[in-house]
Amino acid sequence: MNRNAKGALAAGAAVVVLLGGAGSYALWSDSASNTPGNVTTGELKLTASGTPAWKDISTDGVVGGTTVNPLTDFLVPKDTWEYTSTYTAVATGKNMNAQVTVNPGTGGTPPTGVTITPAASVDGTAPTGSVVTITPGTPHTVVVKVTVAFSDVTGTTSQNSAVNVSNMSVSLNQVRP
Repeated sequence: MNRNAKGALAAGAAVVVLLGGAGSYALWSDSASNTPGNVTTGELKLTASGTPAWKDISTDGVVGGTTVNPLTDFLVPKDTWEYTSTYTAVATGKNMNAQVTVNPGTGGTPPTGVTITPAASVDGTAPTGSVVTITPGTPHTVVVKVTVAFSDVTGTTSQNSAVNVSNMSVSLNQVRP
């Protein structure tokens, strides 16, 4: 391609660019504003309330239904003890449900004959298992119970053994409805 052809091609390209931009220059302009306000996030909160307690809920025996101290009272065959703690759960926001989950916090395998069963209720409604669902709105009362039952074992089975529930945890996690 010769020098004149290259120059003509470049000049033609420049004209096309200038003509293409000619429609973008405007003397008039306008804008509008709107006040959409603030966007506020919801809340998911679980707070311990009250004083947790251990009770002997055995169907028979001397201590049935009374408070026990696991540091000074000892679990024996046919005992059933229950740990109760209370929480307040709050969930606010659209598309918000929450699940309360109880982890009994057992460290290792319980001694032979000992079973540990967690359960929770929300506003007096007890579901099956350890997971309950709360809905948004006013605060909900969550009652968590962990039952430690010692079956009727014989001999020296599970004597001087520890039942470790010291790492028990209660969690509140968002789930989409």
